[in-house]
Formats: sequence, structure tokens, C-alpha cells
Amino acid sequence: MDNMSLYQITIIVMLVGWFVALILIWVRFDSYPHGKLMLTGILLWPLLMIDEWLKLSGYFTALSFLIGLFQFVPAIIAATLVLSVRRLTVEKVAANHLLFFLPAVIMLVAQIPVMILPTQDKISMLFAPPIGDLLGNWPIYAAHLLSAFIILGYAVHSAEYFGSYHYHLSDQVVDVDIYQMKFAANACWVLIVVAFIDIAILTVVAFDLLPIGQWNLLCSMLNAAGLLLLQLVLLEKRRYSPTPFSDHQLSHKAFTDDYLRHALKQAEVAIIRNKAYKRKGLRIRQLADAAEIEPAALAMATRFILKRNFRAFIYHYRLEYAKKILMRTDQKVTTVAKRLGFNSEKYLSEMFVKYISVMGSKSTDDKDIR
Repeated sequence: MDNMSLYQITIIVMLVGWFVALILIWVRFDSYPHGKLMLTGILLWPLLMIDEWLKLSGYFTALSFLIGLFQFVPAIIAATLVLSVRRLTVEKVAANHLLFFLPAVIMLVAQIPVMILPTQDKISMLFAPPIGDLLGNWPIYAAHLLSAFIILGYAVHSAEYFGSYHYHLSDQVVDVDIYQMKFAANACWVLIVVAFIDIAILTVVAFDLLPIGQWNLLCSMLNAAGLLLLQLVLLEKRRYSPTPFSDHQLSHKAFTDDYLRHALKQAEVAIIRNKAYKRKGLRIRQLADAAEIEPAALAMATRFILKRNFRAFIYHYRLEYAKKILMRTDQKVTTVAKRLGFNSEKYLSEMFVKYISVMGSKSTDDKDIR
């Protein structure tokens, strides 16, 4: 290990990360709603490192036809990632997933000038990529720049999916801490930064503003690491709750006031009948199915009629139930808080104070909450 360079150690670390991802998708495949997409991306990931492995193995002459052959693969992996994020955050998606792979086809066409280079030029580019001479080397720069912009676009798209998902999380789940995906959202921002770094490197190299000798190595390693990071984070073992309604449905009243009041009444009946307020991790989809109503209608009813989100709607029942337990039994506040999904005794106490000050005498008819 002492004789290994930082470059070699980095390759090994990323290879270990890829093996971890491969094991996770193999073991948990059936539990992932995005399993097929993730498996595709993970199986393709080693192709990102072909050029580096050719240099390390010494087979770059015998296998020179592989040099620069897989520049389109980052676009495919990025497409599988954004589609995976969409699958995790949106319940109803348009059947347009094949369109997400169109940039990879464009990328494949863009790299044709590099693929048909003479063998010696490919080997030279592998160890000493061009610097400057924008007009003479534009096909090489264009292919790398297009790849960076594709990754940037998909990373931004994924971040937007997560942003919308977290914005509406309280409108569709009660225990938001169970369903938050902050690590995955942050990994998208890491990939955005990586793409911007790629674009900056290519710009200064193409205009010969800064002589970065192994810029192709730096860009490929950054892309491989950023994509692998997002793959690993999306393989986290967790519970999922894709949003069952759209921004458009909530911002534009898609249901009549009569139907919204009907949906709210049905939901209240289902809550009492099924004691839904006791269920930790309750989702609006589960309650809507039990009440035989549309989740979007229930979300709109709580927002426009009750002037609160779904989380606060269920908390109302939880707090009434917690109050009954604490008044009628000798259970500790900590036990009740944990049982009903409150983060701590302090949090439950704070919620009680806020609840009493807001609700006052308008509390639910608690004879049905038990």
C-alpha cells in the first residue's frame, strides 16, 4: 500500500464502492421500487473507468479500440439516476422514460470523431490529452463538454424532484423524519458541483488558460465518483412515500368544495374506524385508500378547508389520544411520545402547548378517540 500512488488508491476505493453498490442491489433488489433502473446504472458504471484501467493494466495498445469508446455511458447512468429519483418522489409519472435516454444517443453521435481517430492518436490522447488549439481539437472538447452539460441537467432535474418532494412532505405524511431523503438530495448537489467543475476545467483547457496536463483523467474520476455517490445513497434501506398528487393539483382546485368536504368527512370516519392516528409512518395514500377517496382531494381539503397540512391534521388526533392516555393511565410521557411517533418528550410537550393554545375549545369530540 505504501508504494501505491494516490491515483491507484482512488481507483481501488471507487472499485470497492462499486462492489458495495452491486451487493446492495443484489440483496435488496425486490425491496427497491427503482431496482431495475439502479441495477442498469450500477452494471454500466465500470465502463466509466475503462480508460484508467487500460493505463493501469498496460493493455492500451492491444485494446486501443476501447479508448474513448464509452463517453456516452455517463449520460445513460445519469438518466437511470434521475428516473430512479422520479420513481421515489412522484407516484404518477408520465410514460416518457425512453426520452431521458435521448441525450445518451446524442452523446454517442458526438463522440464518433474521437472513436475513429488513429490508434496512435488515441494512445497519445490517453496519456497526454490536448490543451488549447480550440479549432483543431474542438471535437474532443465538444464531446466532453456535452457530457458535462448532460450530467448537470440531470443532476439539477433530480434536485428539483427532491425539492418538490420535501416541500410537500408534510402534505402527504405524518412522520416526516422517516421519509426525508436529505442525503440523496445533497448528493445531487454534489453531482451539480462536479459538473460545473468539469465545465470549468474544459473551458480553461480549451482556451489554454491553464495547462492541466491530465484534465481528461480528472474529469472522468470526478464524474465516476459523483455518479457512484448518488447510486450508493439511493440504495439506502428506507421507507418510501412518492407524492400522490402534483403541484398543479394543489395550486389549482381540481375538486369542488362539496367533494372536498365529503373527502374530509370520509377521512375522519376512516381515522376513527381504523385508529389511523396510532400508526407510525402513516401516509396520505394509506388513509385515502381506507376512506376510498383521492389523496389529492384529501390534501386539498386539509389545506383549503382546515387551513393546515395533512401532518397537522393527524397530529390533532394523536394529541387528543395522547391526552387521554396521560390523563387515564400512569404511562410516562416519554413512552407515549415514542409510541405515537413524536421525537421526544420535550417535542410532545411543546406540541401540547401549541395545540391547546391554537385549538382551545375546538378539540375533536374525543369520545371516539381511544
